[in-house]
Amino acid sequence: MKTTPPDKRHHNAEIQRASLNDPLYYLANLETVIHWVRSHHSDLLETAERSIIDQFIALPKHSRALLARLSMRSGTLFRGDTLRYREIPSIDDALRPLVDAGWVALNPTLTANDVHKLCRRAELLQLLTSRGVDCPRTLRKSEMLAPLQTLVANHSAQTMQQWWPEGAINTISLLRDALLQRIRLMFFGNLYQDWSEFVLAELGYQRYEAVSFTPQSRAFSDRNDVDDYLDIYHCQTALAEGVPVNELQVPGPSTNSWLEHRRQKLLFQLAHHAERCGDIDTALQFYRDNPLEEALVRQFRVLEKSTPLPEQLLPRLDASLHNVQRPETRLHLQRIQHRLRRKAGQPGPVRRVQPIPSQTLLLRQSEHSVEVATLTALTENSALTGFYSENTLFNGLFGLLFWPVLFEPLPGAFFHPFQAGPADLFRADFVTRRQTLIDQRLRLLETKAYQQEIWKIWRAKHGISCTLIHWPAMSEALVQAALRCIPAEHLRIVFRHLLSDLRHHRRGMPDLVLFDTAQCRYQLIEVKGPGDRLQDHQRLWIETMLQAGLPVSVAEVDWESKS
Repeated sequence: MKTTPPDKRHHNAEIQRASLNDPLYYLANLETVIHWVRSHHSDLLETAERSIIDQFIALPKHSRALLARLSMRSGTLFRGDTLRYREIPSIDDALRPLVDAGWVALNPTLTANDVHKLCRRAELLQLLTSRGVDCPRTLRKSEMLAPLQTLVANHSAQTMQQWWPEGAINTISLLRDALLQRIRLMFFGNLYQDWSEFVLAELGYQRYEAVSFTPQSRAFSDRNDVDDYLDIYHCQTALAEGVPVNELQVPGPSTNSWLEHRRQKLLFQLAHHAERCGDIDTALQFYRDNPLEEALVRQFRVLEKSTPLPEQLLPRLDASLHNVQRPETRLHLQRIQHRLRRKAGQPGPVRRVQPIPSQTLLLRQSEHSVEVATLTALTENSALTGFYSENTLFNGLFGLLFWPVLFEPLPGAFFHPFQAGPADLFRADFVTRRQTLIDQRLRLLETKAYQQEIWKIWRAKHGISCTLIHWPAMSEALVQAALRCIPAEHLRIVFRHLLSDLRHHRRGMPDLVLFDTAQCRYQLIEVKGPGDRLQDHQRLWIETMLQAGLPVSVAEVDWESKS
């Protein structure tokens, strides 16, 4: 059931990052996140959760600081002797209000695994010896878990004092980590980003585009969306911890498109894990239920190995190929098709491989990379200027021209002010959701307006984090030469190919670009050193460019012998 989001007037407040000169900067950043979530997503919090948050804000400053420190550490169990923070005068005084408020517990019960993680090797040796376990002094820490588990029947938990009365180790447990995790998720939109984002921004390492946050653009429309994300995350975590696939609680389909995409990626992980474990039936079931194209490829790879009669599989593969648009997927399936036809004794159509223009260079080996050495050889003693641009040139020009598209605040695209691009940038529906805006930007290529627009964005946004732009490589000289020498129609061809699959097509572009500014001409060159060859994604880019008439070639480099 969808809830009514908070009033719109709260949604454009600028995030205030604490100065690193403040010893409690991390607390200020945590409270900024809490206030942001309280303001933007209060309808997604239960009444009890809102009360707990308000109660936390009212705690003494040093108690809040200690909780912030604990929330930034790994896990939820801590040793008291490891809690030393210069800005918190008394850990004991800071702990008491947290215990009274139910945020932490002192001396919680611990399993053998917990004790094993918390104690050092020498301490574990003393503990086991004190409990009558005969342990060689050369025993490794990893080998001490098994004897530790034998000390308690049924692997039950007990306090550290019960485990080791002579140890005098005080332990602390963070009780409301799940709420803090939920708050962090609602702010960042994921659980791999953390408070360091604030620090990087404060140090000037990262600057971000200002995006308008409105109730209509929220990614989490109701509490169920947050729960669904957490279910997917916990399933992934359990898989990583070794829980068998058939024992996992796999989340069901979601009506939220971006969450459903995350669920499909989880299904692929489950299938791949089952495949590696030899559980082919489970793997095939997960692959079949998954609309991702990589799941289709893996499905046919598994079937190729497990089907005794290849001619039985070929009709299914042929039918699937008709519905595949992405070049990379078609290439992988065509290779499986070719192998199956060869096994079945069926002649298949010969794939015409487009000849790629190439030149061979014999260069003196130096300390520079083969790309830099090639660039030097091709530009020295000539009127050409060149750049080792690889994937940065066209991605960068694309990012500049489509900047307003990338930072359009559509639902599910932006969660917080520390994003270098929309969260759905590499999803299949990125283009369809923005088709009108994309068409408007492409139409700029019909006139000189695109050059003015690119320069305007370059000057206004230079240094602001963007997933598709590597600013150090996008120098003024490179942009100037590119706009002068690369025809608008060539940019349109490259941009459309990028838009067909941004995730995969943002890589594999030629290494070098050479400009003859006097003649307004350019040349793209892929460099291959001794023993190197074209990869699939590189060949697909080169073939696409050649078919469209772009000047691209391969430089095959060999080194002169020392003699």
